[in-house]
Amino acid sequence: IDLDELTGDYKKCICGKRPLDIVMSHILKIMIEENIVPENASLRRNSPVPLSEFYYSSFNPQFINENTLILLHPDFTKEVASRLIEEVPEVKGVLKGSPAETVGQLNKNSEINHFELLAGCDMQTNVMRTLINDKIIINKNQSKHHIEVATTTEGKLIKLHNYLENNDIKKGIAIDAMCGSGAIGIYLLKYGFEKVIFNDIYPQAIENLKENLEVNKITGNYEIYNEAFEDLNTQKVDLCVIDAFPNDDASEIIKKAEKISDNVLII
Repeated sequence: IDLDELTGDYKKCICGKRPLDIVMSHILKIMIEENIVPENASLRRNSPVPLSEFYYSSFNPQFINENTLILLHPDFTKEVASRLIEEVPEVKGVLKGSPAETVGQLNKNSEINHFELLAGCDMQTNVMRTLINDKIIINKNQSKHHIEVATTTEGKLIKLHNYLENNDIKKGIAIDAMCGSGAIGIYLLKYGFEKVIFNDIYPQAIENLKENLEVNKITGNYEIYNEAFEDLNTQKVDLCVIDAFPNDDASEIIKKAEKISDNVLII
């Protein structure tokens, strides 16, 4: 690719979209010019993390619409972010941070961490297919929430569904112990549980949860708590689901779950 020819119209299809590799090459061109990456940078080694504003189905689109990519890189600056928004039509938002970082609040002893939104909008929609013929929609600001695409959440919901189908569990009260944006608890309500207790220590997750309950037309049969699960004062329940951050020590959480429920699923 001749970088001098790489503009917002380079290799654009008659449908108005550009191939993903061309879009990422355009982004990389700007990063080279801004000395974020070396002149011999490659897409495989040096590209920022491209996050779609909309996830649905297992297949990533080959051609990208305008205003659909949220970019993440630890070395982005506000100046670079402005260029990316202005010059690359497909870029919707630009974040400063590393995908290796935990976004949100890991546990009660950790600080809250966000990516920095440098330019644009970072609102993202994930549409999850389920085995109960009902989709679940999760909206979130990617700067404030853990990176997890729809297909990953779908896998968790399949595991939950299979657990419920293969065990004799009363559809009474369930706890989504570390609920995040709420996909697991929303699924339990759609599956037929009488009540779901949503809990998360991260305040922003609770605010996001409330929005997602409304989006999914959930109007009742739930309680919401913003506490460390270990400290949550709750009754005996029929099911407790734990979806902890990767590599987090959930031993105390599991002990608490086993005290209040005979059915504990760790996802």
